[in-house]
Amino acid sequence: MTLRELTAFSTELLSAYGRNDAPRAAILEVQRRRLRELIRVAGTTRRYLGLTSLADAPPTDKRAILDDFDAGIVAGAPRESAVRAFLQQGAPATLLSGRTIVATTSGTTGEVGIFITDDASFARLRATVFARIFRGQLKPEGFALLAKRRYRLTFVVATGGHTMTSVLALRMPRAGRIAADVSVVTIDQPLPSLVAALNDRPPLLLYSYATVLELLAHEQLQGRLRLTPEIVTAGSEPLTQMARQTLQEAFPTATILETWAATEHVALAVSCKLGHLHINEDAAIVEAVDDDNQPVALGEWSQRVLITNLLNLSQPLLRYRLDDRLRLDVAPCPCGSPFARVEVEGRTDDTIYLDDGRDFQAHTPIPFEVMLLGVQGLWQFSLVHERQNTLRIRVVTDPDADAAVVAASVGARLQRYLAEHGLTEQVSFVVEPVLALHRHARSGKLRQITSQTPRPDRFVAAASRRMHTAMSSLPASSSPSRRPR
Repeated sequence: MTLRELTAFSTELLSAYGRNDAPRAAILEVQRRRLRELIRVAGTTRRYLGLTSLADAPPTDKRAILDDFDAGIVAGAPRESAVRAFLQQGAPATLLSGRTIVATTSGTTGEVGIFITDDASFARLRATVFARIFRGQLKPEGFALLAKRRYRLTFVVATGGHTMTSVLALRMPRAGRIAADVSVVTIDQPLPSLVAALNDRPPLLLYSYATVLELLAHEQLQGRLRLTPEIVTAGSEPLTQMARQTLQEAFPTATILETWAATEHVALAVSCKLGHLHINEDAAIVEAVDDDNQPVALGEWSQRVLITNLLNLSQPLLRYRLDDRLRLDVAPCPCGSPFARVEVEGRTDDTIYLDDGRDFQAHTPIPFEVMLLGVQGLWQFSLVHERQNTLRIRVVTDPDADAAVVAASVGARLQRYLAEHGLTEQVSFVVEPVLALHRHARSGKLRQITSQTPRPDRFVAAASRRMHTAMSSLPASSSPSRRPR
């Protein structure tokens, strides 16, 4: 952990926390001040050379970033060649050249993206999220209590690559560890093992993907998971109303929160206790626009959103396009937050239900996405559950890649995944190279993982033979069904 990160995190945590209940005018002044600095820095890059105002910044997207990566990098930051070499050789959550965070994403468009930020900027973004999650709790007496009982935070995330959730979970600031016991539980393990790990060290703050939390909530309701968290935070996927209700039923004493984030900006919005997402306007500018990038009226749904990251000063992102649809609301929230509210209609990837001959297994989207990260030559993909136990994966490859080789690699990974879950004989699949993927006719969105089969009335979380083997090998004293609370 660098001194820059430690200083930036501590300073921003205190100042951002102080803005939780500040006058709205004060927040917008911080926004204006940070925008001026961002424009100054961005104006030194080739992409934004000479830029003097946000209105003059042309909307950009992931493809434009990748087409000329170095055009948007400030002097002193690593170039594309160094970043790509690091992705092949460097460990996730470590720093490139001693000060640069590197993260990849497939995102809503399904196209792999590469993004960097300096360690201090990354720390400020993280601190902003923490300040909003712990709104009303970081008081002097609260700090004393945290230090006394070692507040336990657990991140249940994918850790197998350079994804932003992996970076966020693994790179916890040392300042946070003074008052907190931070642990990371990978989702790339059998569900019973995951449940056992959580029962063994019950967290007070539990973070995971919305669909994973929903499965954990079912485990809690069925008595296999035994947690009493104070805060449950969902990210990376939309938290549906049904999922929120399930979480609240499973964890009745917990505050259920949601974050809206992207690899390009990890601190876009955090929900209040009432469930309303509030934009972190001291860290971001969010523009709700139509298909022509023109603003829509307040209260109307946009077709996409342009975001400006006010805190990334290594790879300035101004008016960057996300394909989420949203609706802005600046009316005061009953919770008292001075930040504008937003409703977000993000990715709507499906959970896939596969019949193993005894039960229907529920497979959430994230493990499928993690499975395919890092396939050389893979540009985009979509997975469709066409009919029961029949999958089709369509892949778009880099023009210079051998499509047959890429398809074979994708097929091998899926075959291993099915074998791990005892589905080799039951599930068939086809990997189909295509020139382009089908997008929604109205929104233009790409749903990477979709199911065309009905949701079964009864199902279990994806449990594999490897899961049962792992559980049977546990000594009786560590069995989750016999472990005391």
